[in-house]
Parts: sequence; C-alpha cells; structure tokens
Amino acid sequence: MAKLDEITELLTDELEGLRRMLATLDTLSKELTSSETVQNISSIRNELKELNKTQEDHFKKQDVRTIKIEEQLKKSQIIPEWLLFLICLVLIISLSISGYLGYQVAQSGEEKEKAFEEGKAVISKKLNGYFEEYPDYYKDFLEWSGKEKNQDQK
Repeated sequence: MAKLDEITELLTDELEGLRRMLATLDTLSKELTSSETVQNISSIRNELKELNKTQEDHFKKQDVRTIKIEEQLKKSQIIPEWLLFLICLVLIISLSISGYLGYQVAQSGEEKEKAFEEGKAVISKKLNGYFEEYPDYYKDFLEWSGKEKNQDQK
C-alpha cells in the first residue's frame, strides 16, 4: 500500500506541475494577445494549441496508467484465497483428529479400569472355587498371609 501511495503522490505532484504550467501559459497567451507590440501571434497560438494537445494527451496517458496500476494492485494479494482455504482445512482436520484421539485415550483408561475390575472378580471367584475344593491349601494360605502380615509389622 505504501508503494501505491508513493506512486499516486508522485503522479499527483506531476499533474499539479503541468497544470501550473498550463495556467502560466494561459496568462502568457492572454498577455501576448493583449499586447500591441506583437503583430503576428498566429504562430504562438498554434504552438500553444499544440502544447495544450500534448499536455492533454500526457494527462490522459497518466490517468490510464494510474487506473491500470490500481487495478493490478487490487487483483494482487499477498496470500491467495486457495491457500487460506487449504490452511483452514488442515487446521480443522488436525483439531478433529486430536479431539478424537483425546477421546480414545480417555475411553481406554476407563476400559482398562473396567477390565481390571472384571478380572479381579473372575480371579476371586476362581480362587474361592479352588480353596473350596482344597480346604487344606486355604488354611496354609491363611497361615502364610498371616506370617506375611506379621513380618510387615516388624
């Protein structure tokens, strides 16, 4: 945008200078036509007309160039729209995937806890069945676990 402002400022300054020249030429032409010393001013008038034509052509060309530059600057973008769309799409997909994976991790912790509880219940049922089948082993187990407790207390 700074370049556009600089270009327009330069063009404006140049146009202002040419307009001042035209005003000066108009005053000079008025003075020449009103003066009595100049007898043949037709050549001066022709030159003034040619100068006015060339300046008008110059102004028109500058206006056309300025319009073209403004159109090109409007069309040019730093980041194209398709790239912005692609970046947004990637961000949305990555956020969705990370959310899904976070949900899966939370669910796996709950599943592990549930499986542990189920396993604990199954093992205790099997141990109870085993100890009911072999009551001597159950007594030995109680003695052993009692000794373990006594050793932990010491």
